[in-house]
Amino acid sequence: MSEAQVMNVNGCKLPDDLYYWPDKHVWVRGPDDSGEVVAGLTDVAQNLAGKIVVVNLRALGKTLVRGKSAGTLESGKWVGAIPTPVAGEVVAVNTALAVHPDQVNRDPYGEGWLIRVRPSDWATDMQELLFGPEGIARYREKLEQEGIHCQA
Repeated sequence: MSEAQVMNVNGCKLPDDLYYWPDKHVWVRGPDDSGEVVAGLTDVAQNLAGKIVVVNLRALGKTLVRGKSAGTLESGKWVGAIPTPVAGEVVAVNTALAVHPDQVNRDPYGEGWLIRVRPSDWATDMQELLFGPEGIARYREKLEQEGIHCQA
């Protein structure tokens, strides 16, 4: 498997090996060999939110509905729900975010991941997400339409 290319779109970092839901600024990696996926906020989301000070995630075993809340996020600028990009059962949460919520700001695609989910219908959910170069191109269109730029 080749190394992901990280594209710079309007100053925002977008790896080309992820599934994106640009309207909600969330990403999904996977599925892995167990069929599970990992989800988080994009670089765009963390830039829009500002310094993240609290992350509360759903409990293990909780069943998530696509588009509904996977938890809540609080920053100096914003408090709100974190949208779920796939339906399924929460099998892991990033407990480190309780102590270091700013990991979402520093490394949204690595240490700042949010939840690990066993999807109930990945084949359907994946059709609603954008992947690879097409996903990056569509995300670029959205950012340009909305005049969104990330700060370094």
